[in-house]
Amino acid sequence: MRIFLSLFKKEVQTCFLSPIAFVVMFFFWVLTGLNSWWLLVQLADGESLTMAQPQMFGGLIGFSLLVIVPLITMRLFAEERKLGTLESLLTTPLTAVDLVAAKFAGSLVFYAVLWIPVVVYTVILQHLSPVGTVQFPDFGAMRAGFLGITLVGGLYISIGLLMSSLTSNQIVAAISGFALLSIMFFSMLFLAYTSPNPSARIVGQYFSSYAHLLDFSRGIVDARTVVLYLSCTVWVLFAAVRVVESKRT
Repeated sequence: MRIFLSLFKKEVQTCFLSPIAFVVMFFFWVLTGLNSWWLLVQLADGESLTMAQPQMFGGLIGFSLLVIVPLITMRLFAEERKLGTLESLLTTPLTAVDLVAAKFAGSLVFYAVLWIPVVVYTVILQHLSPVGTVQFPDFGAMRAGFLGITLVGGLYISIGLLMSSLTSNQIVAAISGFALLSIMFFSMLFLAYTSPNPSARIVGQYFSSYAHLLDFSRGIVDARTVVLYLSCTVWVLFAAVRVVESKRT
């Protein structure tokens, strides 16, 4: 555990001191600010609360994760391999599990920090709600929404980490992560909403992360979806561990 905590502390510091971190923060915080402003405009124009609620985590915010997460994860192992420090780390008593887990946890912390402004905007929106009316956004739905973006983000980060472990080039890691996430995202999205086959639509809705984000933002928490994301995240991280262990030999 001491080894993991030391690696975790190092990864968190590296994440926040990286120049790309400030670019990602600026881009995402501007996007979330514009999204909250747009929600206010929609509500002022008479949009219903049930239609506005899903936009807290859907719309451009959901699509932006396809770009944001690969930028966060691209350096995790690619930089280590390029500098030649990965081989040195693997000669120490630490295990590949410790290394992968620390890098995943550090990235997840940085990802969580990106969503802090959304919490602030939520409080502001609730204070702007007229007294005696239904508050917007609903706290229960917001808790479910944050659970959803954590589960989706965890899976995306694990995929980005796996892509980074396969190459020593950060640009290649980012592009491959973006490509894989985009294929998964859009194929399931189109299958869920445009397929003429009812069975195919059911499959698409079950695996579509965009559909899941909309459900979570409405306060719908399905245990099957939670298990799906947790199991897929663990499986991808296991694959990353195997890749890193192969560098030891």
